[in-house]
Amino acid sequence: MQVSPKTILVMRFSSLGDVALTVPVLKKVVADNPGYDFVLLSDLKYADLFLGIDRLRFQGVDLKNEYRGIIGVIKIFFLLINRYEISTVADLHGVLRTHIIRILFFLLNRNVAMIFKGRAEKFALTRKKNKIVRPLPHTTERYLNVFEQLGLTVNRQLSTNSTIAIKKPLGTTRKIGFAPFAKHAPKMYPLEKMLEVIHHFDKDDYEIFLFGAGANEEAVINDWRTKLHRVIGDNLSMTIADELTLMSSLDLMVTMDSANMHLASLANVPVVSIWGATHPYAGFYGYNQDLQNAIQKDLSCRPCSVYGNKTCWRGDHACMNQINLNNIIAKIEKLIS
Repeated sequence: MQVSPKTILVMRFSSLGDVALTVPVLKKVVADNPGYDFVLLSDLKYADLFLGIDRLRFQGVDLKNEYRGIIGVIKIFFLLINRYEISTVADLHGVLRTHIIRILFFLLNRNVAMIFKGRAEKFALTRKKNKIVRPLPHTTERYLNVFEQLGLTVNRQLSTNSTIAIKKPLGTTRKIGFAPFAKHAPKMYPLEKMLEVIHHFDKDDYEIFLFGAGANEEAVINDWRTKLHRVIGDNLSMTIADELTLMSSLDLMVTMDSANMHLASLANVPVVSIWGATHPYAGFYGYNQDLQNAIQKDLSCRPCSVYGNKTCWRGDHACMNQINLNNIIAKIEKLIS
């Protein structure tokens, strides 16, 4: 692909879920702005998310090795100016690493814009007392605002309404994916209860697919395999591209507030998501997922965290422990029946 002088640098690092949410935004922004080429700067391991997007070049960097620390940030900047004719910078992350790169391009007289994260309103949503519990702008909307600041055509038809539904005709079996893990424990439904949920569907009418990564999660899944009969395949070592292909064949995904919720959304699969310390109102709900499929306990202490990385104030993790597993089963059965 020949990169034109009108090249927009888009920056987004960090978690897989946050990066996955850039995909529908970039697909739309690239399509609506044919006069520009785009370069996405992100973690090297996320390249598969952006395959097949015309006029988008993925520039991956290894932040843990070659491009680690402040020296690594400077190396990234010189990589970019030597490889691309950057005219505009869209910072969708707003952290120290992207601040430095954005400022350096600003000093080169490039047009730049940065995401507004809404920290004050997120704090009001999650504080202990006098919470203001209301839906905040979805992360995709915050991403779109950055491109709007830069003067690009922004089509606001991106939505987070219930547009994903089961479209496959009812067959002899239904394929359900279960992703019981999350980066932080306060976002996880108790594993012993989740296993009971899966046991309910461990019968001839269903095929079960388990998703996890890392040694600890793989150990749990391998243990569950010895207790279940309808688990299909071994997808623990799949690439992101392979996972997306597998997910697209499923009828339904059951997840936490996790990256797998966002991957399933990209695969256009309906998701039953289980929420504890976090809340869909913070703006990280699965793209185009139906909010009615979010299972959560209405407690005065919820939500206590935007990202789920805080210790439970009550000490009993009630937001997850008080969710009746039969409610999860009923929601799954309603959607796939």
